Amino acid sequence: MPVDSALFGGGFVLLFTGFFVLVIVLIVVGVIQNKKRREALTAFAAARGWTMRESDPSLVTRFDGHPFGTGDGRRATNCLYGSHDGRHVVAFDYQYETTSGTGDDRSTDTHHYSVVAVSLGLAVPPLAVSPEGAVGRFFGRLTNRDIELESEDFNRAFTVTAHDRKFASDVLHPQMMQMLLQWPALGWRLEGDSMLVVRSGHHQPSEVDATLAVTDAIIDQIPEHVWRTLKGQ
Repeated sequence: MPVDSALFGGGFVLLFTGFFVLVIVLIVVGVIQNKKRREALTAFAAARGWTMRESDPSLVTRFDGHPFGTGDGRRATNCLYGSHDGRHVVAFDYQYETTSGTGDDRSTDTHHYSVVAVSLGLAVPPLAVSPEGAVGRFFGRLTNRDIELESEDFNRAFTVTAHDRKFASDVLHPQMMQMLLQWPALGWRLEGDSMLVVRSGHHQPSEVDATLAVTDAIIDQIPEHVWRTLKGQ
């Protein structure tokens, strides 16, 4: 039976129109959600006497390691600056773009992260603790990057990398490891003069508060003799 070309054409136009309307709706919803989140972050900052900026290019190059220094179109937005428990804090959304394929198959992906950085007041050796998978554990041991500690439960749950193994062992003492096992999905690191918590997605006021509570607990568990050594006492 012959296909009615007019009917087929009309159906295609209807389908295209519906798709176009859906795209517009998704864009509008995204704009509204971003506006509400920015308003919530502004209120959050004001309630704590913090400062908020829509963007800050200096944060793009302030830290090293993942996800910084990767891709193109790097941006730091929704930046919060303030003080928490006597420590300077900066929290921001970070994004970068990667491109794959060529010609008509070329596509660009945007990667989003939430970053919360707490100043420690002095420079510390690099130390990273990240959730571990079986593959990561295998290659970490193969390349001698994954530092093994006294707790096998902790070793199975996390990958630990550090330039100074003694520093890692001093910071990650038994009580610290037992506490960290409560948060098996938590990744954090010490870098420069800061402690960073980086996760995928965008930050929310409640997420910033929760992250700061965790950073407080971790920093408070670092033994006093570690701080004295770092200060050269």
